[in-house]
Order: sequence, then structure tokens, then C-alpha cells
Amino acid sequence: LRDHERGVYSVAFLPDGRRLVSSSEDGTLRIWDIETGKTVIGPLEGHTSTVYWVTVHGSHIASCSSDGTFRIWDADSGKLVLGPITMVGHMDQVWRVAFSEDGTRLVSGSGDKTVRIWDVASGECIGDPLTGHTSGVFSVCFSPDGNRVFSSSYDCTTRIWDAGTRAIIVEPLRMNAAVVSIALSPDGKRLVSGSLGGEIAMWDAQTGAAISTPFKNHESGVWGVAFSPDGRKIASASRDMTIGLWDATDDWKRWDIDDDAPLRGHSSTVNSVAFLLDGRRIVSSSGDKTLRVWDAETGKTVIGPLKGHTNYVPPVMCVAFSEDGTRLASGSQDNTVRIWDVASGERIGEPLTGHRDYVRAVCFGPGERRIFSSSDDSTIRICDAETRALIGEPLRINNWVLCMALSPDGKRLVSGSSSGRIAMWNAETGAAIPTPFKDHEGQVLSVAFSPDGRKIASASADKTITLIAMWDAETGDSIPTPFKSHDEQVLALAFSPDGRKIASASEDKTIALWDATDEWKRYDINDDDAEQNDTLCTESQW
Repeated sequence: LRDHERGVYSVAFLPDGRRLVSSSEDGTLRIWDIETGKTVIGPLEGHTSTVYWVTVHGSHIASCSSDGTFRIWDADSGKLVLGPITMVGHMDQVWRVAFSEDGTRLVSGSGDKTVRIWDVASGECIGDPLTGHTSGVFSVCFSPDGNRVFSSSYDCTTRIWDAGTRAIIVEPLRMNAAVVSIALSPDGKRLVSGSLGGEIAMWDAQTGAAISTPFKNHESGVWGVAFSPDGRKIASASRDMTIGLWDATDDWKRWDIDDDAPLRGHSSTVNSVAFLLDGRRIVSSSGDKTLRVWDAETGKTVIGPLKGHTNYVPPVMCVAFSEDGTRLASGSQDNTVRIWDVASGERIGEPLTGHRDYVRAVCFGPGERRIFSSSDDSTIRICDAETRALIGEPLRINNWVLCMALSPDGKRLVSGSSSGRIAMWNAETGAAIPTPFKDHEGQVLSVAFSPDGRKIASASADKTITLIAMWDAETGDSIPTPFKSHDEQVLALAFSPDGRKIASASEDKTIALWDATDEWKRYDINDDDAEQNDTLCTESQW
């Protein structure tokens, strides 16, 4: 299966045994028919970064991502059931999540060294975190009865916890290298673990006693392990690009397959493995952007390589309409700007290239002859909208250029950066216009000109307090109106057509409307069920 543009991190079979779900570095999930090798649902989009892990319970799929959220999807429709839920409490990325047997809870393991338990229905964290690991937690799972939690860590240990009291039940189970994968047998009595040293070990899941001492089975790290449904076999996925298949009954020998050799075929790290419910087939996911289905008896590839994640589209960071509304410009994490025909939805011409990092803001110049773009590469570029050629040298700032706005007459450009600096530019020549703008103490997240071009509003997170400030656009002098506006960052600002009001959209899930004349009175717009707002309407939509 090859549809992921980047490495495939995890796979899991759905209960019907005919489909499987995969997650990828391209930020998507896909559901596949394992007989045809075709994507049947997806890509499931929403995560904004690598999806490290997927886990299945009944008709629900849970996914966790380096974007700091988990989501729950309906396996039959592909629709989002819950989320995105920000894993509030974790201070680093979450590497793994796993369902409890009854599907009511999720357990997560994070680089912040902690394990947390979540209520699936509400998305809320349940109780205190499980603490004790001295390095990042890479793999987690529940016992079948849900009373215990198992976690493995870069601190070379696996720990067994009481899910209720959060207490460690037995002494940590130790290996000779970071423990990056664990799996529990179907009856919950045995635990298998894999390490970055290429070792695999078996443990009594009740007492923590070693059933087998760690032994080296791969030439490099074991990123995934899985029991067969009958508990007689174990499959291991390794950075050495192979899959191992082992007899888990008594003597821990490599399963009797052709040439007694590991399963080979992937051209990059094998990240995860899973057994089909009948135990006769294994699916693997790899950094080579593919999945393969193997015969567990012969070790032969029976389906694949399955390719499905080859249509990766980097997230779009910003959009802007042309003055006549016929075209749309978009800036993306692929460092480009593209122009689109609004009526047909088709891309117009080639992308505008040259930025060396994410494009954060775009806008059309007067007459739609020029396009302005700002980027995390600390520059603003002015390009000819027809030829795509750069006009003049890039405008350089001392940090990421997070936002910008063009004056109504198209002659001045104002920008805000992650360093807190607001700068003004001649939009025709690119020359800096000296102004006494006072730098914000936090990053500038949004800027906007008033319709008459005489005022500039800026939004910043100064010392964790989000402020909106007003400036005289001619002199750069501060108009003494900074005030606390929202409980979290303001992501977008817009003036009303008459310039008397300002709308602000915030990460606190609210939109506020302000009297911008003299009193700075707030007109509340409340919606308890609102999602996070990161865009505001154009003036024509007021």
C-alpha cells in the first residue's frame, strides 16, 4: 500500500478482519481493504503533524499526533467522533495511546516521562498522571480487565501500575537499552518488550518475573511487537528493515519459516506489526511509505507493497482573496504560495517559490499585480503575480514573520514577528519606513490596518497576557489603548468597514467585538460550543 507521502508509523486491524487502518508522518490516517490493497476510506485529515499511533476498539479508531492532540474516528464512515482533544497536562509529544478493553478509557505515554488516563466520552484527563519514569514513555497498554497499566520508557524499564491508585505494583522490569515497544498476550498473563538494542524479552505480567532474559534478535532497535490472537506467536518490527516471527510457547525459537530467516522486503525501518484476527497473516508499516501483508506460516509477502499515502499535501497556513474575489492566494508549510481560480477551484500557473520555511501570511497588492508573502525564514517577498518573479530583494526581519497587512491604498506594509517587533515598509520599493513602534514583549500574532489607513491594530501575547494595541499608522506612535482582550492568544484581527469596531478571534474559542472609537467597549459574542477560531471574515462579509 503506497499512498502515504512519508513514513507509515502504525497499523491496526479492524474487527471485521478485512480492513486495516494506518497512520503516517504525512498527518493522515487511511483505511484499507486488505484483499484489494485499495484505500476504502480516507485519507482522514485533521492532524497537523505526524500521527504516531492508531489503536482500535470496536468501530472507533483513536489516533495520537505530534500536534499534541488525539482524535477518535468512526471506522465505518471515517468521520470524526471526538476531538481534537488537546492532551492538557502532557508537556511533550505523546508517542502512544491505547484503549481499555471496554473502550471507555485511553492511556497515553509522553516524552514528558508521564502516563495519563483519559475518559473517551468527554476527552477529559482522569486523575493524576502516573509518574516514576526518568525518561520519555514510548509505549503503553491496559490489562484486559483495565485494572493495570503497562508502560515502557527510554529509561530502559517497563513499569506495571495500578490504574486506580497510580502506584507501581512491582519493581521496574529492566532491559539493557531503551524499551520502545511492549505488547500484552491475549490472556493478559505475559508481556513482551522490545528495545533499541535489538533485544526482545518476555515477562510474567502479574508478577513481573522474567520468563526469558533479554536476547538479541535484530541488528537494530525493535520498534514494534505483537502477539498472535492465540498467543503462540510473536512478531517483531525492527529498524534493521526486517520482521521477526517467534514461537512464544516455550523455547522462544524463531518460528519455522523458509530458511529460518526474518521477513524481508521493506527498504526502511519497520515501525509496527499486527496480526490478522485469524493469526495467519501479519501486516507491517514502514518508513519506506508502504504497508505489506505477510503469510505468518511461510513468511512470504501476500499483499503489497501497499501504497496509499503518496498524495501528501502540506498544511495550508494562510489564504487571501484578490480584490475582485476571483482569485485566492494560499501559503503553505511546503514553503510556497499558490494562486487559485475561485470559480473552478483550479490552480493558476506554477507556485511561487523562494521561501525557505513555512509561509505564514499572504496578500494581493493593488490591482492584483503583486503578491506579498511572509515566512518563518524571516523574510517578506514581493512577487509579480503573473510572472512569479521576485520584485526587489526580500525584506528581512530578525525573526519569524508571523503576520502582515497592506494599507488600503497599497502603499505601506506592516509586519509582526515572533520577536515582538512591528515594522513598516514601503510596499512599492521595499524600503523600511522608520517608525517608533514599541516592540511587544511577546510574539505579534496579528496586525490590521483601519479602513482609512490611519490606525494599525496589533495582537500579542505579552508575558502570557494577550493584548490588542493601537498605533498611529503615520507616526508609529502608540495610541494608549493596550488592554487584556482574551484568556488565550488572539489569532486574527479585522476592522469593520467603517473602522469603528474591531473583531478579534482567539484560541480561547471566543470572538470578541470591540468599540474602537474611544471607550474600547467590548461587545461579547458567546458560544459555549464554539471551536477554536483562527480566521476572521473579510470586510465584505460584515
